[in-house]
Amino acid sequence: MPGPAVIFRDIHRLRRFARDLQEQLDRIPRQLNAHQAKVTRQEELHRECLDAIKKLKVTAHEKEVSLKTTHGQIARHQKQLETAGSKKEYDALQLEIKHDREKCQALEDEVLAAMAEGEDKAAQLPELDKGVRQAREEYARYEQEAGRRRDELKSQLDETLGQLREVEAHIPAELLPQYNRIVAAMGADAMSAVQGRTCSACYTEITAQNINDLHQERFVGCKSCGRILYLPEAAPARAHEGE
Repeated sequence: MPGPAVIFRDIHRLRRFARDLQEQLDRIPRQLNAHQAKVTRQEELHRECLDAIKKLKVTAHEKEVSLKTTHGQIARHQKQLETAGSKKEYDALQLEIKHDREKCQALEDEVLAAMAEGEDKAAQLPELDKGVRQAREEYARYEQEAGRRRDELKSQLDETLGQLREVEAHIPAELLPQYNRIVAAMGADAMSAVQGRTCSACYTEITAQNINDLHQERFVGCKSCGRILYLPEAAPARAHEGE
């Protein structure tokens, strides 16, 4: 049965891998939401354009009604000129006609402006339609890919957690309380490899006795960061040339 150092090295590897897998799984819903937000935004732009076109049509119609009414007022005033009883009344009617004609000119300009803006908005619709279609297609494509990726990651995670449980089953009983406490506090970062004579997590130098204990497969914790220490796996010896 492997000693604690080997066990903790394997546990560290498996826990970090499990954490990476879980992080990838957690990113999938966020990425789906981002794609959905893009679809929603494209649909909003399309809807805003349609609403703007509708409002411009209503505005143009209202201006045309006002224009027709004002033309009617001009016609009445012109008819009243024929029966004006005094110069003062005649001049007042002429002033009304002048103001109404100015109003008609302004209304005509506003109708034309609303119609022109409506045409500009309508010209944008094909591109907005395309944007909505593309966003929906991208979302559907990513959703399908995300489903496959999610299944793959879940399968890998289940397998990794199964391996982790098998390795943790070899932790000596007397070390389990301390192991569980440290893992509960630090998760996948509860262990750290020793590089030379230094904890690779906090870069604190450990003692020669610590190194000796690790070589003797004893439990060693970092006095600085509290992580469980282990020696990295030794590189395989290189064969001599010619052998």
